[in-house]
Amino acid sequence: MAEELLFTVDGATAVPARPISLADAGLLERRHLQQWVIDHPDLIGAGVKVVTFEYGRWISAGGTAAADRLDVLGLDRTGRLVVAELKRDRAPDTVTMQAINYAAMARRFSLDILADVHAAHLGGATTAEQAIAQLTEWAETVSDDTLSPPRIVLMAADFGPTVTNTALFLYEAGIDIRLVRYQLYQTASGEKILSVAQLLPVPDAEEFMVRPRSSGPTQAAARASGERRAAAVQRLITHGAIPDGTELTIVVPDLVGQDRDTIRTWLDTDPNRARVRWHNDVNGPVEWASDRQRYRIIVLIRHIIQTATGQPPRAQIWPPNWYRTPDGRTLHQIAEPLT
Repeated sequence: MAEELLFTVDGATAVPARPISLADAGLLERRHLQQWVIDHPDLIGAGVKVVTFEYGRWISAGGTAAADRLDVLGLDRTGRLVVAELKRDRAPDTVTMQAINYAAMARRFSLDILADVHAAHLGGATTAEQAIAQLTEWAETVSDDTLSPPRIVLMAADFGPTVTNTALFLYEAGIDIRLVRYQLYQTASGEKILSVAQLLPVPDAEEFMVRPRSSGPTQAAARASGERRAAAVQRLITHGAIPDGTELTIVVPDLVGQDRDTIRTWLDTDPNRARVRWHNDVNGPVEWASDRQRYRIIVLIRHIIQTATGQPPRAQIWPPNWYRTPDGRTLHQIAEPLT
């Protein structure tokens, strides 16, 4: 990979900035690099929310506590966990195995456990209910099913051929692993500048790799589709696609992985149970006629499923498909063409 060149410019004068290591700058992995990621989660990927950091409450199948501490645990907009391992300067050759171990342990997270972990991270008097509200506000479709398999992000100033070769092998085997490279620079005036870019996977990688699974573009398209579904309410509100006060009907989708007949019977028992009023407010876009309370669209559907069946949702929910306008269109159908 060609080295990046960074210059400070004053008119016709361009002065090269000098690449330096974190060690040269007296900066530490946890106190500095980790804090940059916590403050700016986009460093490890677009649309990532930090759930916690320095997480070490792992328990083995035999009940033994593991000593490993995960640098950063995040959640993306599609409700998928992001496991990030950070290294000061060059990553050791063992970093891929370390990250896989973290991902293997993190895949056992349920949404309830994740809410407890996030509540502890937020501190203060934050309850698990408040934490789960924040998580579902960030990723409307989050559920036990969406959390796994986690995405793996390795962030370092440099990666050796052993790491890059292993990462490419894992990526082509269907594991979403990404290498993020950072470089610290110092200008002639002494100012320090951080540059961050994704090293792998890159589009050119497909030219020299066998693809036993879906191609990179196919996987990227699937992830983008999930992100668009997750942002449906935001797009509807941004475009003013549904006027305030519009009455919507809750309809159980035919292919939903729930007890459809039980939920439909419960909704039919009281006409108000299937009626909501739309509000262009991302924090509470639907007002349920049954109790006159405002809900996020997924929170209300979860509540209805739990009340109707006596059990929490047993499969992933796509809430935009549960709400229909008077002309029969779902929220998903209205939001899909919107930018």
